[in-house]
Amino acid sequence: MKESKKHWKGIEEREQTTAYLETLESEFPEPPPRLDVEPGAEFPEAAVSRRSFLTAAGFSIAGSTLAGCSRGPLEKVIPLLNRPEEMIPGRAYWYSSTCRGCTAGCGIVTKNRDGRPIKIEGNPEHPLSRGGLCAVGQAMVLSLYDSQRLQDPMINGQPGNWADLDLAVTEGLEALSDGVFVLTGTVSSPSERARINQFLARFEGSEHIEYDPVSCSAILDAHQQTHGQRRLPHYRFDRARVIVSFDADFLGTWISPVEFTKGYSSGRTLEGESPQLSHHLQLEGRMSLTGSNADQRIKVSPDDLFAWLAALTRRLADRSGVDAPLAGPAAVEVDQDLLDQMVERLLDARGASLVVSGVNDFQNQLLVNFINHLLGNYGTTLDLDQPSFQANGNDRRIFELLGRMQAGEVKALLIAGVNPAYSLPYADQFTQALESIPITVAFAEQFDETARVVRYVCPLHHALEAWGEQELTSGVISLSQPVLAPLGRTRSLCQCLSSWMGNEPSDLERLRSHFREEVFPRQSKIGDFEEFWNQSVHDGYARVQPRSLAAAAFQLDALEPAAAATLDENSYALVLYEKISMRDGRHAHNPWLQELPDPVTKVVWDNYACIAPAVASRLKLQEGDRVRVTAGNTSLEFPVQIQPGQHEKVIAIALGYGRQGTDRFSKVGARWIQGKATVLEGETIGGNAFLYTARQGPNITFVNAVSLEPTGQRSPLALTQTHHTVTVPEKLGGAQRHMVRDTTLTAYREDPASGNHFEHEVLQLWDQDYVYTGHHWGMAIDLNRCTGCSACVVGCQAENNVPVVGKDEVYRRRDMHWIRIDRYYSGDDQDVETVHQPMMCNHCDHAPCEAVCPVLATVHNDEGINQQIYNRCVGTRYCANNCPYKVRRFNWFDYRTEDVRENLVLNPDITTRTRGVMEKCSLCIQRIQEAKYEAKREGREMVDGDIKIACQQSCPADAIVFGDMNDPESRITQAIDNPRHYRVLEEMNFRPSIGYLTKVRNKEDAGEGHG
Repeated sequence: MKESKKHWKGIEEREQTTAYLETLESEFPEPPPRLDVEPGAEFPEAAVSRRSFLTAAGFSIAGSTLAGCSRGPLEKVIPLLNRPEEMIPGRAYWYSSTCRGCTAGCGIVTKNRDGRPIKIEGNPEHPLSRGGLCAVGQAMVLSLYDSQRLQDPMINGQPGNWADLDLAVTEGLEALSDGVFVLTGTVSSPSERARINQFLARFEGSEHIEYDPVSCSAILDAHQQTHGQRRLPHYRFDRARVIVSFDADFLGTWISPVEFTKGYSSGRTLEGESPQLSHHLQLEGRMSLTGSNADQRIKVSPDDLFAWLAALTRRLADRSGVDAPLAGPAAVEVDQDLLDQMVERLLDARGASLVVSGVNDFQNQLLVNFINHLLGNYGTTLDLDQPSFQANGNDRRIFELLGRMQAGEVKALLIAGVNPAYSLPYADQFTQALESIPITVAFAEQFDETARVVRYVCPLHHALEAWGEQELTSGVISLSQPVLAPLGRTRSLCQCLSSWMGNEPSDLERLRSHFREEVFPRQSKIGDFEEFWNQSVHDGYARVQPRSLAAAAFQLDALEPAAAATLDENSYALVLYEKISMRDGRHAHNPWLQELPDPVTKVVWDNYACIAPAVASRLKLQEGDRVRVTAGNTSLEFPVQIQPGQHEKVIAIALGYGRQGTDRFSKVGARWIQGKATVLEGETIGGNAFLYTARQGPNITFVNAVSLEPTGQRSPLALTQTHHTVTVPEKLGGAQRHMVRDTTLTAYREDPASGNHFEHEVLQLWDQDYVYTGHHWGMAIDLNRCTGCSACVVGCQAENNVPVVGKDEVYRRRDMHWIRIDRYYSGDDQDVETVHQPMMCNHCDHAPCEAVCPVLATVHNDEGINQQIYNRCVGTRYCANNCPYKVRRFNWFDYRTEDVRENLVLNPDITTRTRGVMEKCSLCIQRIQEAKYEAKREGREMVDGDIKIACQQSCPADAIVFGDMNDPESRITQAIDNPRHYRVLEEMNFRPSIGYLTKVRNKEDAGEGHG
C-alpha cells in the first residue's frame, strides 16, 4: 500500500474523528424531506424532468448527478478546533475494508473526504483480490446514498420504532420452545455464524439455513459424495496451464471473478524469452464474458454438456487405465477431433490443468470431480484442504424448509441477506406459507419483495456502515469497518439477535472478542493482541493458520445418467444467467449499474431474450421485437437481442431484473413501443426471470425447456454500441479495419510483431511534432489481458462525476460514459471470435478536435494531455464531429440538483459540468496533479507508479499501464517498445498517446488472426 494512502491504524483515531463529525452534524439543520414516492403515486411534475433524473429516481440524500455551476444553499463552515490525526480538510483519507457486493469478499480501500466516502478501490495487499475490484464493488458507494433504503423498522407494513419491534419479537420468541429458523445467504463470517447458532440454541429443532439465489450447491454436494466433506474447492486459475470450462463464467460472475481474473491473466503473460500462455477452452450455449475471452469456444446446448463431460470422462479413464464411473452407453455423439485435442492438452498438463462447470447439476459436478482427480489437479489447481467459504448455499435444505413451512412446523422465520419472495423457485408457495407463521422477520436494506410479506422488517446497515469479518478461504480473514456513521436508524443482524437474547454488545465488541478468542491464537507473528488487532484493521485482512480440514480419499461409484430433456423443433433450452451489473438482483436499485453496458450485448436498463441469428431469421425477428417465453405456467415477454455465437437451440435471459421499486426509474425515462416514446407508470425495469427456475433433483436448475412466440410488438433496446465488426460495409468497399488486432501464439513465437504488419501511407497535416521536455503522459492497454469486465467504466464514472442519463437518453445515443468497452466479432456464427477494446480520449498530439474549436475550449498542455476547458466551451460540438474515436460527450441536459446533500458522492477534485458543454476523459488529471504535489511535499522526484488513474486502479486483469513516456525506465515506455504495441488509426497520423498491445490467442491455427 502506498504511504500516501493513509489507513486508520487503531480505534482511538476513529473515536476522535467520530466525535468531530457528530459535532459537525449537530450544527446543521434538519435535512430536507426525502423524495419518497409510494408505489402507484404520481411523481411531482418537476421530478420527472430528465434534467433531474436521479432526484426523481429517489437519490435525494445524494446521487451521481452533477452539481453544476449555479449557486446553492448557504453552507456552514466549522473550524477544526481539535483536528483528529490524519484528517485534514480537503485531503482524502482511506479505510481498508471488505466488499459486500457479492459473496466473493474482495479487499477494498474506501476514499473519504471530510467524513463521507466518495470512491471505492481495490486493496492491492489483499491476498485474494490483489487490488482488483469489479464494477459492482465500485458502485457500492452510490447505493449508500439511496434514499429508498430503509431508515426505520416496520411493523405490519407500517413505519415503527426499535422499541416496539424489539418488544413484540422478544415476547413472541419467549413464548416458543421450538420451530425457530434463520434463513440467510452465504455466511462466511465465523462470528456471525456463532451468534446465529447461539441464538438458535435456545430452541429445540431449530436450524440455520443458507441459500444462494444463484446456487453452486451441486459443487458442494458432489464433493460430499466424492471426498466425504461438503466443501467448495479453492480454485487456483493462476496455476492452470490448461483450463476447460463447461458453462462456468469465471471471468464474469462465477464464485469469485476478480480473484479468478487475477489468476487467469497472470497465466497469460508474454514476458520473457519463452512466452507461455495458458490454453482456455470454453463449452457453452450462450455467449458469456468468459466465452468471449476463450482461445477456443465450442457452442454446446445445455442438454449436450453432460454428453461432452461423459465422453471426456470415458476417454481420460481409458487413457489412464481405470474404469469410468458411468453406466450405460453414450447418449449423444460428440466431435471426436475436438475431444482428442482436449484430451491431449489435459494429459500434457497433468497437475496443472483445471476443469470447471458452472452447471448446478449433481451428476455433472460428479464427473468434473472425477476428471480433476484423474488429472491430479486436487492439491494443485483445486484446494480442498483449505477450501473456499464464498458460496455455502444448500439447495436441498431450502426445499426442506419450504416443506416444513407448508406443514406448519415453522413458528418463527428470520430472513437475512436474501430475498426468497423474489428469487426462490416456487416463490408464490413460499409467500403463501409465510402467512401462517406467527413470527416472520426480514432484515433488509430495501423494502424488497420479502420485506413486503413479513410482519417485522429490520433495516440493515449498508456494508460501508458496519463492522464485520469474513473467512473467504481457510486462513484468509477479511475485515469490514464502517467508513461513516449509519445514515438511518439501522442495525446489523447480530445486533438484533443480541438484543432479542437480552444482551447488547456492539458489533465492534463482538468482533474484537471473536478475534481475541478465535483468530489471534491462529497466528504466530505478533505477540500482543492489540497490535495484531490494529494491524488487521489497518490492512483489512489477517492471514492466520488454516483450519485442519483434510479431505478424505476420492471415491465415486458408478452413476446412471439421468435422461436428458429432449427438445422438439418448437422448443428451446432457456439458460438463465447473471449479468456483471445486476448479479442476482441485489443491485437493481443502483443506476450506475443499470446504465452499465453489458460487456457482450452492450444493452443497458433492461433484460431481454438472447437468440441466435439463425432463430431470428427463421422467425423473422429483428432486434427489439417482443417475444413471449413460456415454460409451464410461467409466461413473460421480453424484447429479443440477436447474439452471434449463440447455439440455435438456446435462449438466454438475465436474472436480477423485475425488482419491485425499480419502477421509479421507468417513471422518469420513456419506453419505446412501436416507435413511440411512452411512459408506463409502475413498470419495473425488465422481467423477473427467476420465475423460470425450478427444482431438479436436489438442486435448483437454471435451465428449462421453453417455447418462443412473437407478439408483434416492438420495444427497441438501448445500446451503447451498434457496430459489431471491424469490417467496412460492402457498399463502402468491404475492407478490414485495424482498430483491434490479434494473432496466434504460434505466429507470435515466430515473429513477436505478428498481427501488426500493415502497410499504410501516413497522412501528414502538420509540418513538425511538438517536443515534450518534461513529462509526456501516455497509456497502453494489453488486449491479451483485458477481459471486457467493465470495472474501469464504473471506476471512471465514480472518480469523474459522470452522470446517469436514463434509458431514453441512451436510446438516443446520448450516453455520458468517458470510457467505453468496444466489443468486436470476427469469423462466422459457427466460429465467432471476440476482442474487447477499452476506448477513451486518445489525447492525440495532432488532435483533430483542437483545430476546429472556435473558442479554444479543447487545447493541448505541455505534458501531452488534451484538456477540456468547460468555462470556454459553448457546445458547438465541432470537436465531436471531428473526433475519429467518437469519445467526446455532449452534456445535453442539466443533470444537477439544488439539494446540496445530493452532492455527497461527488469527487470535489473534479470540475462540475452543466448542460451545453463537451466532456471527455482527462487522464484523471486531478490524480496527476495530486501525485506531483505529494512528491513535492516529500521533497523527491516523481517515480513510475506514483500515479494510478481510475480505470487502471482497480482493473482485475492489470491490463492498463499509465506513465511518463519520457521516462525510459517506465512501464509505459517498455510497453511502447513491445513489438505488439500499436495505435488505433495510426495511419491518420493523429499521434495518440493511447496505445494497445495485440491480442494473442493460444490456438492451433498458425495464421495472424484478424487485424
